[in-house]
Amino acid sequence: MPFDLMAMQDALRTEGLDGWLLYDFHGSNPIARRIAGLSDGAKLTTRRWYLLIPADGEPRALVHAIERDRLDHLPGDKLRYASHGELDAGLDTLLGGCRTVAMEYSPGCAIPYVSRVDAGTVDAVRARDVDVRSSGDLVQRFEAVWDDAALASHQSASAALYDIKDRAFRLVADRMRTGTPVTEFEIQSAMAGWFEDAGLVSDSRPVVAAQENAGDPHYLPTKARHRTLGRNEILLLDLWGKLRPPGSVYADITWGRIHRGGGSHPLRRRVRGHSRRP
Repeated sequence: MPFDLMAMQDALRTEGLDGWLLYDFHGSNPIARRIAGLSDGAKLTTRRWYLLIPADGEPRALVHAIERDRLDHLPGDKLRYASHGELDAGLDTLLGGCRTVAMEYSPGCAIPYVSRVDAGTVDAVRARDVDVRSSGDLVQRFEAVWDDAALASHQSASAALYDIKDRAFRLVADRMRTGTPVTEFEIQSAMAGWFEDAGLVSDSRPVVAAQENAGDPHYLPTKARHRTLGRNEILLLDLWGKLRPPGSVYADITWGRIHRGGGSHPLRRRVRGHSRRP
C-alpha cells in the first residue's frame, strides 16, 4: 500500500499512541521494509534504521551515515549516526516527547508473524521511558491488505489449484479403474508439471500423502521415498502456489479422498489464502 501518513496518524490518535516506530536491521523486519517502501530491493540496507511515524507532525528517521539516503523518498527529517554513541543520542532525539509507541512486537510472542523486533531493541526503547505496544492492529490495517490486483491474482491462483486438484484425483481414479498402480511420487510429479502449465510458482512441490503418510502434515514424497496408493485408502493433497508476476498472492487448498475402484469419496476440504509466503 502507499505510504498514507494522514491515515496512519488518524489511526495512531484513535489508538492513543504517540507514534509507530519502524525498525529494521539487515532485513530482519519485512513489515517495516514494506511500509517504508524498501521491499523491492532497490535500496540495500545493512545497518540499523529507524522511522518514527508520529501521531502529529512530520515523520523523522535515524539512519547510518553510509546509508544516509535510504529513506529520502519519505517525508520528514533524517538524523544520521556512525558510532554507538551517536546511535544512542539519535534514539534520544528520535523518541523525544514520546511516551507510547507501537512496534512489531507481540507480548509473549502470541502472534509470531508480528514479532519482528528483537528484545534488545525493545529494551533500548523502554530504557528511554517509552512504553512499547504491539503494532499488530496497525499492520493489519496498513500492510496486510490486498488491493484489487492482489485479490484477482489470489482468485486466479485458487482456480488453477482447484483444476490441478481435480486432475490429480481423476488420474488416481483412472488408474484404479484399470488396475494400473500409481504412486504418490507419480501423482506429485504430474501435479508439478501442471503447475508449470498454469504459470504457478511455489516454494515446494505439493503434499501428496497416502494412508499413514497423510498423518504427517509436511510429508513430501520423493523418488527414493514414496508408496503406492491402494484401494480404499486415504489420499491427501495439499497444494499452494501463486502466479509469476511480482505482487501476486498465494492460494492454498487441502483435499482428502478415499478411492474405491472407479469412484472416490471426498473427506474434507480446507481452503486458505495467504498474503505472503516466504
